[in-house]
Amino acid sequence: LRDFGGEVPNQMDILVTLPGVGRKSANVILSQAFGLPGFAVDTHVMRVSHRLGLSKGKTPEAIEKEITKTLDPSMWGEAHHWLIWHGRLICTARKPKCDVCPLDDICPQIGI
Repeated sequence: LRDFGGEVPNQMDILVTLPGVGRKSANVILSQAFGLPGFAVDTHVMRVSHRLGLSKGKTPEAIEKEITKTLDPSMWGEAHHWLIWHGRLICTARKPKCDVCPLDDICPQIGI
């Protein structure tokens, strides 16, 4: 309240100065609250991006940089959600449902 007059900042470099706000939260805030480009990387995004060969990054920030280089910024918020939902519903951590995956024709990990 004191630093920003009660307003939520809409810039990554400022958001990450807030206690408890890292890049993932800042990206969600940017994309969902402000409609600005933001691509958050959580465990689902990390897993799916590795399995699909979208990124070889070892950290969330490396994955974010690699994926956002290839996508138009207007798609970042949606792409983040697509990867999360695919990771939650189909490409799960312990037992991926490769037999029903709509991406089986492009997945280098099919049948893992």
